[in-house]
Amino acid sequence: MILIIDDDIAVRTSLQLLLKSEGYAVADTSLPGEALTIIKRRNPELIILDLNFSIDTSGDEGMRLLAKIKQINPALPVILITGWGSIELAVKGMKLGANDFINKPW
Repeated sequence: MILIIDDDIAVRTSLQLLLKSEGYAVADTSLPGEALTIIKRRNPELIILDLNFSIDTSGDEGMRLLAKIKQINPALPVILITGWGSIELAVKGMKLGANDFINKPW
């Protein structure tokens, strides 16, 4: 199962349609706290994680969630996605254990 964590319903829906059409099981949430519960209960094989969940565009919210995800399961692959990307943000994410960094729109 692939878990999509993004506050934008259009992004979640688009990714769900794309991934389901390729045969993947998908779950989604817009809430970081709910994401942690899903991770603990359902053990996803991959996470696609947005970096911003409020008006703040620093990426700090997503980076904090990434750190919590890696505490739960350090081997769980995480792809970061954001509309506010920068090289600095990508490097920070990789240092925290992200596997890839993609700018929106992909």
